[in-house]
Amino acid sequence: MEKDRIRLIPMTPEMYHSFFMEYENDPDLYPDSASYVPFTYSEDKVEQYIRRQIDLNRIPLAIMYEDEIAGEILIKSIDEHKSAVMSITLKNARFKDQGIGTAAEKLAVQFVFFDLDIPVLYADALKTNTRS
Repeated sequence: MEKDRIRLIPMTPEMYHSFFMEYENDPDLYPDSASYVPFTYSEDKVEQYIRRQIDLNRIPLAIMYEDEIAGEILIKSIDEHKSAVMSITLKNARFKDQGIGTAAEKLAVQFVFFDLDIPVLYADALKTNTRS
């Protein structure tokens, strides 16, 4: 995997629909296999998700691996020039364990520190997400 094959761009509504059509919940993030629930695409569900990002004043960034959306980084809980929180979601297992998320997070950190002029960035991670 080459780092220059990964870039971040603003996520559009059309991109969100494309992303979620191929999205799969990660069974590794559930405490046990009995609590795993597969993701089912719904246009309404995605529209609600998009509205939530707008309502909460989040910055959604698409993780591009070559010309494909590999995942999403959200910059949220933004306190201008003070702090923000970052979360990451990769689309499915095809993009995991290759360094794509790590490379995207490094780009996001640079974006937050230098472009947004925010000196403190927190990570939003689930305890069960050992990759994060």
